[in-house]
Amino acid sequence: MHRNLKIKLFLFFFLLFAAIAFALLFPRLTLPFGFSYIVYLMAQPLASLLMTGSKKQRIFFFSLLILGVSFSLFPLFAAFYNIDTDFSKFSSQLPEIQKTLQDKYFVLKVYIFEKFGYRLNIDPVTFMVKKMETSGALLLAQIPDYLSSFFEWLLLVPMFLYFFFFQSKKFGYSLVRSIPNSIFEKTYVLFSQFNTKFGEYIIAKFIEATILGTSVTIGLMAIGFPYPFILGFVAGITNILPYIGPILGFVPAVMVALLTHDPKISMFSMTLIYLVANLIDMVLVFPLLVSKVVNLNPIIVVVSVIVGGQLGGVVGMIFIIPFIAFFKLLFEEIYKDLSVQL
Repeated sequence: MHRNLKIKLFLFFFLLFAAIAFALLFPRLTLPFGFSYIVYLMAQPLASLLMTGSKKQRIFFFSLLILGVSFSLFPLFAAFYNIDTDFSKFSSQLPEIQKTLQDKYFVLKVYIFEKFGYRLNIDPVTFMVKKMETSGALLLAQIPDYLSSFFEWLLLVPMFLYFFFFQSKKFGYSLVRSIPNSIFEKTYVLFSQFNTKFGEYIIAKFIEATILGTSVTIGLMAIGFPYPFILGFVAGITNILPYIGPILGFVPAVMVALLTHDPKISMFSMTLIYLVANLIDMVLVFPLLVSKVVNLNPIIVVVSVIVGGQLGGVVGMIFIIPFIAFFKLLFEEIYKDLSVQL
């Protein structure tokens, strides 16, 4: 019996480390797998309705799902159309923006020479333009790779979703057999809590980003600020990053305000809109949606975001928080067990 327990423990930890090694060695499979898992967690409440009940009930709920997705596509397409329009407008104004930057830089050079007698011989504007041209050429060269990745995801994501929705329980039952009885209950409870926390965190951040992005877009449209859909979209996306996101989302709006010679544009009004939107997020949305899910100290969150950025870039910064919350839960359970034994 004791020998059987050792074999099960070895098999359990071997499978665990093998899964971690596979995830690190094959990111082209891990990323679509993780994305599919997130979609599965977000759709799990609806999936439970689809997978239970009579055949008529499942058809009814599935029909509602299709109708809901279909109707939700209309505002989505409208939003992307407006974003595309803003991008086209921005591209057409690039020469004017370049000239504005050169004029401002010339004024700065004259001021420094008259004030300090120092002549600036560098030309950062031309450097930035050349850098943008190089980046554009590099982006064009990488289009085949992006298309290849897109078609890979198009093939893999439906397969992984099918696995999660229809085969994950069978796989889970097979995996359970490798878990020793002594740690089975703890493992099952922790895994269930991780699934719950991770799913709730993703949904909460998605709702938070949507609310803030929509608030910024509406506010900028109300004061006639340029590119409201692009700036609102950027504000919503960057807000997913804890603490530093609002600053990153605010910078593009400041740049647009500085480069635009429109007297109707007010830097104060734009700043006020961002402040109000982020204040609503910090006072109402974040405490009600996100903080209750992760329940972490702000210092731990900041350090975790930095570490996540070093390990996995932007993706690591976003998803490090629920993992830290899970490890906190794990250490709390270990501490409880040690306290009982002592």
